[in-house]
Amino acid sequence: MDYHYDVIVIGGGHAGSEAAHISAVMGLKTLLITNSIHHIALMPCNPAIGGPGKGHVVMEIDALGGLMAKATDLCTIHIKKVNTGKGPAVQTLRAQTQRDRYSLIIREYLEKTSLLSIFQGEASDLILNSNGEISGVKTFQGTQFQCRSVVIATGTFLNGVIKIGEMSYPAGRQGEFPANHLSQSLRQKGFQTGRLNTCTPPRIDKRTIDFKKCDEQKSDDLPLCFSWESTPRVYKESSVFLTRTNEKTCEIIRKNFERSPLLYHFSDSSPVRECPSLEDKVYRFPDRLSHLVFLEPEGENSNEIYVQGVFTSLPEEVQWQILHSIPGIENCHIIRPGYGIEYDFIPPTQLKPSLESKLIPGLFFAGQINGTSGYEEAAGQGILAGMNAGRYAHNKPAIILQRDESYIGVMVDDLVTKGIQEPYRLRTGKVEYRLLIRHSNADIRLAEYGYQAGTISQSRYQMIREKKNIITQELKRLEKTSIFPTVDLNRLLGKKHTSPLSEPARISSVLTRPQISYYDLSPFDPDRPFLSPDIIEEVEIQTKYRGYIERQIRSVEEFRQMESRPIPLDFPFDRLKILSREAQEQLQILRPTTLGQASRIRGVTPSDLAALLILLEKFRKERQ
Repeated sequence: MDYHYDVIVIGGGHAGSEAAHISAVMGLKTLLITNSIHHIALMPCNPAIGGPGKGHVVMEIDALGGLMAKATDLCTIHIKKVNTGKGPAVQTLRAQTQRDRYSLIIREYLEKTSLLSIFQGEASDLILNSNGEISGVKTFQGTQFQCRSVVIATGTFLNGVIKIGEMSYPAGRQGEFPANHLSQSLRQKGFQTGRLNTCTPPRIDKRTIDFKKCDEQKSDDLPLCFSWESTPRVYKESSVFLTRTNEKTCEIIRKNFERSPLLYHFSDSSPVRECPSLEDKVYRFPDRLSHLVFLEPEGENSNEIYVQGVFTSLPEEVQWQILHSIPGIENCHIIRPGYGIEYDFIPPTQLKPSLESKLIPGLFFAGQINGTSGYEEAAGQGILAGMNAGRYAHNKPAIILQRDESYIGVMVDDLVTKGIQEPYRLRTGKVEYRLLIRHSNADIRLAEYGYQAGTISQSRYQMIREKKNIITQELKRLEKTSIFPTVDLNRLLGKKHTSPLSEPARISSVLTRPQISYYDLSPFDPDRPFLSPDIIEEVEIQTKYRGYIERQIRSVEEFRQMESRPIPLDFPFDRLKILSREAQEQLQILRPTTLGQASRIRGVTPSDLAALLILLEKFRKERQ
């Protein structure tokens, strides 16, 4: 048997699946080691993909040649475009999926990928060569696999402990063993570790729900999908239902605060602040009695309903009381109780922007082990770590996604530069240049990276270049073409509650009006070319938001100037007494490689940056 591989990926969750797939697509012999081949890309929490910030990442994964978008489209049962009441920068998709089918689809993709093998077992130790570089992985059963690079994507399995009320037991997920040996191995090799926690809600039987007491949320009427490979369609078969907690619910929880092992106030590990347990919400917001509860289907052929909003680690008998206090589910039957889980993570400031370890060359990390929360965040890291592990194995420079290029770039930069105090969740508010990195233009933004890495085909790359060219040509045409003040046009403008034209105007000028769409002006633009809906959407966005986009482009240019100022690896941060004590300590610990990274570190002030700029110039001159 051949035990030699280019890349080994440890962990078959959302991060590991994307990492292993993309590495093999790049032409590297890849091995995926997973505790259970039957649980690849499992959805242990909500049966949904996308949402604000997360949907953007799904589109970026698709643009780079990943799996999540097309797998989601194959098992979607309900989909909505979210944030439609806001600007295009934050609009994206959220899909309810068939939970079990998603896992099977990802496994099928992996098994059909050339150069990719799967091995069921527990990775227990890392093998290093005499230079301290990664050279292999040892399993708990004693098998040794040799390789050039490794991606660790172990999710919640490192020293995982499930907690339900007063009861606790070792587990990586419910019903699965934890992976304790690898965590010990990482500490022995010098890595710092910490503890985080998260909760999942109970699942209930849909046959015991009174849906008439809940508000129905149907799927959108428009054909929608995530991946460029998929055909958009309308989903009418399944709905999500909304109900709310009440005073009785909150009173039950208050009486049982001390029985919650992971309540923020009592737990030694850090919870997901942006996706808190229900008991945490009641504890932190005592005056609020009504919390949203969404009843989400787990599949078309399943009776399980995911109770979104009731994340909890309270005892099972308390979970029954909580659910039976909520309208519509007063008589529900619990199929699976909710639970909390604590697990080890690696503080991500120990990583480079490529997601490679600073400590061991050739060792990469992705997903919840880096302190993140969410399928999409994990998958986004997985595809980047997999690409860079592959490039490392081929002695090629790493791909670094910048903050102005992608949501993945923002997430990774936040992780490696700022670190985390609690599980990290990506949201649009963390993205400075969100008008430039929209859901709708992910392919245009990232195609070059995918093509250069060999993860998207030449034909796909040419299609994207042609799309970009068509958009540019149409924008120029709209800028040059005039529209005239006819009776019909002014009647339309009146109906749209915007002022009439008194003289000819450029079509682009009229289109900047928020009430007017590209389609509205079709009767008055006879030379208009036939364009696909996605191109029309981009043309309209770039026309309406031109001023804002240009302003953000100027901000990016300023950002790039700072980002491009390198800081030498041996720069003596600890001897710079001119800096504030906090800045000096943080810079010495995190050791940023550019002035831009330094600017985003907690405790570094504008005056510290100004002083650092002067000291860098002085250091450079002394070296000459």
